[in-house]
Amino acid sequence: MFRRTGYAVVVFLAVVLATNAFAQGSAKVDYPKKPISALMGFAPGGGSDVMLSMVRPHLEKAMKTTFVPVYKPGSGSDIALTELATSKPDGYTVVISCTPQVPINAYVRQTAYKISDLAFVANVVTDPGILAVRAESPYKTIADVIKAAKEKPGTLSVGVSSAPGDDWFAMHLFEGATQIKLNIVPFSGDGPSWQAALAGHIDATSNNLGIIYPQIRAGKLRALAIMTDKRSPIIPDVPTFKELGSNFTSGSSRGFSMPKNTPKAIIDAFAGSVKAVMSTEEFKANAIKTAFPSDFQGPAEYTAYIKSLDTTYRPLWDKYGKSPDAAAPKAK
Repeated sequence: MFRRTGYAVVVFLAVVLATNAFAQGSAKVDYPKKPISALMGFAPGGGSDVMLSMVRPHLEKAMKTTFVPVYKPGSGSDIALTELATSKPDGYTVVISCTPQVPINAYVRQTAYKISDLAFVANVVTDPGILAVRAESPYKTIADVIKAAKEKPGTLSVGVSSAPGDDWFAMHLFEGATQIKLNIVPFSGDGPSWQAALAGHIDATSNNLGIIYPQIRAGKLRALAIMTDKRSPIIPDVPTFKELGSNFTSGSSRGFSMPKNTPKAIIDAFAGSVKAVMSTEEFKANAIKTAFPSDFQGPAEYTAYIKSLDTTYRPLWDKYGKSPDAAAPKAK
């Protein structure tokens, strides 16, 4: 009992010290003093919900407050983002900001908010893209996929969660990097995409590691390559697209954002708490165990990351999103 109590005290002190260090140089702020509402643009049980559930108990202890999940599903998270943009910039309303919905929504369709209405505070997870096939598939490697796609352009079917979505963009990046043509098949979500691959209705699924990891671990799906800079410690035997010659990365990120004009001291205090809880060995170990690809980014880095996605996604949408290719092809 003493060992566990002592460990908890050490973790708590580490969180407090790291939080203070992160906010050093900013004006001191008496925050928070009441519960914080966390807006989510998707239904309970999705990626946003999972992300919040991972960090919520730790943040509540560190910040001595409670987080109240507020579900605002619909319109690709636009309902939640619109509400955030019109909320008081006092740090008591945050949104779980997800990519690629941020930043692409504002130029895929008309929205009641602009990207400049958001203050990006802290990224928590970047769930990397991954290409997988069913265990019985004849495609054993990425080289097999490229060869088949070149022999019969536009026939090898790859499922994606939606058009547009991070995996939809990823497959167009893959096409450009290898000069191939795929049959990109949009579904109504990540689940239907990998289920179709498992059933043999499509040749492969472009998905996210955190989504299909249980199927990979069970040996039902075989991962061919992951869309990260370096190999993932969760599946270290799976090569990256980069090391196989396709110079791109992709994934779906989830983090915290606040309304613009939120005081810097509040943003830094919140981000410092997120960084602190994610830095503990307990959190890191649990993240690996649950296939939760942690990726902390503070305000400046997170903002730059979102801007970089805009420069990547916008040309792809302009090229493919308004063409007949954006319509859902038929799965075989």
